[in-house]
Amino acid sequence: MEKKRSLAPEFFIAGAQKCGTTALYSYLRTHPRIALSVRKEPYFWSTDLHPRGAITDADEYARLWEGAPVDALRGEATPAYIRSAVAIPNILRERPDARFILLIRNPVAMAASLHAQLVYSQDEDEPYFEKAWRLQAARRGGEHLPPRCSDPTKLQYERVCALGDQLERFTGLIPEANQLVLFSEDMAADPRAVYQRTLAFLGLPDDGRLAFERVNENWNQRSRRLTRFHRRLPQRLGRLYGPLRALAARFGVRPTAMVRRLNFAQGPRGRLDPRFDAELVAAFRPQVLKIEALTGRDLSHWKRAGGARAAP
Repeated sequence: MEKKRSLAPEFFIAGAQKCGTTALYSYLRTHPRIALSVRKEPYFWSTDLHPRGAITDADEYARLWEGAPVDALRGEATPAYIRSAVAIPNILRERPDARFILLIRNPVAMAASLHAQLVYSQDEDEPYFEKAWRLQAARRGGEHLPPRCSDPTKLQYERVCALGDQLERFTGLIPEANQLVLFSEDMAADPRAVYQRTLAFLGLPDDGRLAFERVNENWNQRSRRLTRFHRRLPQRLGRLYGPLRALAARFGVRPTAMVRRLNFAQGPRGRLDPRFDAELVAAFRPQVLKIEALTGRDLSHWKRAGGARAAP
């Protein structure tokens, strides 16, 4: 009798957010021996997180690999798994031999990049990162939450970017042979070397890939005034907002998408205010020290103000 295939795939890109997971996912998905889920970030195993569109049905999750070659190595990428309290234990109960990949970067750069992404996705309504950082305590108490944010835990920048704590938990839960820790700055400097290292970890041959395009670059906001005006439209228009939006949709006009195209551009992130940068470096220093201890890597440049600027 043929053994039923595990619901869990063979490997996971389990974290962390804004650390290059989208790029690695895009590189691996074209390998002839890999079948990555057709959707990135299904959130199926992180039942303690509740983002919009999370897959909760097992059959729907299994269909993410529908039509994949039987002999292909299945994988998926949900960067939030690393900060979930239950995702990795849930996966290991279903598949004890699952392999996990974790990407990490300078937490200061990660936090700033995460804020820019959340502003773009409208999960964050405070366009100034320093102000958003100072709202964390109030938001833990349920105050000043953006109306369109589906998962307020994403707004806890210091907790989401606590990569030292997450790496410690990651290495403690997973057998050493089944874990791979990568640095996003290494992938930016030599993506082919990191790609080859990942394939070796998965036990797959090199497919000779030479092109490694930049993926999911940082979103920069052109006009905070336009963003604020757009967010306040429902309040200003009142009862007219719904009908006007429905009318626009009938003609194929999507105001939110138009504002995003006009008001956001991809490219390198600007410098942080030096005083705030130094504050963030101090706040994340314990996390960096923990990463150094766990990986044996010298991260002195992460412990200096301005060190985040060099990170992708």
